[in-house]
Amino acid sequence: MNRTRVSSLALAGTYIGTVVGAGFASGQEVLQFFAMFGPMGIPGAIAAVAGFFLFGFACIEIGRVTGASSHKPVFRKAVGRTLAPLLDFVAVFFLFGALSAMISGTGSIVHQEFGLPWIVGAAAMAIAAFLTVLTGLRGITYAIGSVVPFLLTGVLLISAGVIHNNGLHIGLPPPDYQPPVGHWAVSAFNYVSYNILMAAPVLSAIGSTLNTQRQAYTIAALGASGLGAGLLLVYLTLVSALPGIARFEVPLARLASQVWRFGQPLYVTIFAAEVYTTAVANLYGFSARLIPPGDKGFTVIAFATTAIALLAASTGFSNLVRVVYPLCGWAGTVFIAGLAVYLVKDIGRDELE
Repeated sequence: MNRTRVSSLALAGTYIGTVVGAGFASGQEVLQFFAMFGPMGIPGAIAAVAGFFLFGFACIEIGRVTGASSHKPVFRKAVGRTLAPLLDFVAVFFLFGALSAMISGTGSIVHQEFGLPWIVGAAAMAIAAFLTVLTGLRGITYAIGSVVPFLLTGVLLISAGVIHNNGLHIGLPPPDYQPPVGHWAVSAFNYVSYNILMAAPVLSAIGSTLNTQRQAYTIAALGASGLGAGLLLVYLTLVSALPGIARFEVPLARLASQVWRFGQPLYVTIFAAEVYTTAVANLYGFSARLIPPGDKGFTVIAFATTAIALLAASTGFSNLVRVVYPLCGWAGTVFIAGLAVYLVKDIGRDELE
């Protein structure tokens, strides 16, 4: 098998860039899953980092052992031949739906912030994702990995400005607030399960480029650490502005415009970059599931997928999220359970075989 040589740091950056997206960039994911639990959001964030390490490692390692070019062998290894087709169907549906949501979200924010037609932003994101996917896994890795330092730096700047203005303290959510998940630990688990399922196609492909289990361990550790740093920064930013910030649909945009003169353009750039990394990962994962990368029809499939996703994106960002994300969350729970069993039963045996 041909193992492509790419640095562990670049591959870890790809892991981070695959997970962060429109929900993270808006601040809404961190607000709902962590900040709304007040002080208990801190152990929730720590639990999420542990989950990103353990289950990210399992995904990468299965990809390494099986030489997977798509998520299909990883699903079969994790949940068995009976459940794998169902999980595969849900994941493929989600990959396409999330790709459409990323394209739609870009069109919406470009229209909202700059007054340009929706199609301008949506088409620009679709074209950028398609061209990146054509470069193959190596090109995708460097494209996403190169964006991640900028993303974390931008989040750090916005967070520093907000915390400097508001002070470092943990505010409480509005008294009448009811969280989507009643307990902080379950909320953290749901957050990890949803994101790991979304990242599985790219994590599987990363694994197929590796030679040793130690490499998989290193990439998972670096990726989880980066995700944890970003998560903690956004959490501290949001809780310092509670309870008032809870009423905004895009809380980070509101905070960025309040504390920095250049906050609005910086935020829009960060949002677009985070959406780009997720769109690329979703397009690659969906296309690779249909035709292996490098085969003759891969470019045609990637182009057709991009065109149809652009058409579907006109349905609207909120509508797409409302339909696609809950389904993915339930399927992610099944996948995480399978990965947990793999970690306990098979991880050492596969290394010895």
